[in-house]
Amino acid sequence: MKDKALLELYNRIVNCRCPCPGERTGAGLVRDRGNLGARIVFLGEAPGGEEIKQGMPFVGQAGRNLDEYLSLAGLGRSDVFITNAIKCRPTQNDGRSNRKPRACEIKHCAHWLDEELALLSPRVIVALGDVALKRLIGGSGRIGNCHGQPFELEKYIVFPMYHPAASIYRRALVEVIQADFKRLGVWLQEILN
Repeated sequence: MKDKALLELYNRIVNCRCPCPGERTGAGLVRDRGNLGARIVFLGEAPGGEEIKQGMPFVGQAGRNLDEYLSLAGLGRSDVFITNAIKCRPTQNDGRSNRKPRACEIKHCAHWLDEELALLSPRVIVALGDVALKRLIGGSGRIGNCHGQPFELEKYIVFPMYHPAASIYRRALVEVIQADFKRLGVWLQEILN
C-alpha cells in the first residue's frame, strides 16, 4: 500500500515546475529508497548529478561515505529509508555543477516531503546537513551547533548530523561524523527497543 502511494507521489513530483529562480534539473527522477517499514528516515539535501543519472539517492562519493557511516551505527540501507528535502537537482554553470538549494526551493518542496513523511510514518528523522535541518525546524538551524543531539519535533525525533559529503571537503570532520554515527547506533538501541 505504501509503495503504491509513494509511486503516485513520485509521479506527481516528476511534473513539478518550481517557480523559484535558478537552474534545476531532474525533478522527481530520483526515487527515494529504502525499507518502507523503517522507523528511521535519513533526510539529505538534494540529488546530485550521479543521483539523477542512477535514479537513486546517495550513490556518489557521499553515498559511499553514508554506507560506511551507517555501518558504524549498526545499520545498512535495508534498515532505513533515504530521501531528500529537495526533489530536483539545484545546478549552476549550465547544469555542470551542483549548488546549495535556496530558501525558496526548500519552501516550495516542503509539501512533497510532508506527504512523503506522512506516508512513511517514521519515528526518527536523521537530518543530514544544514539544508535538511532547516527544512525541519526553519531557517535558524545549524548542524555545527546541534549535531549528535536528538530533539523532539512534533511527532518525530530529529537526530541532526553532518552531511556525509562534509567529510570530503573538510577532512577534520571525519572523526566527528564517525563519533556521531556511533552515538546514533547506541541511541537507536535505547529508543527503538
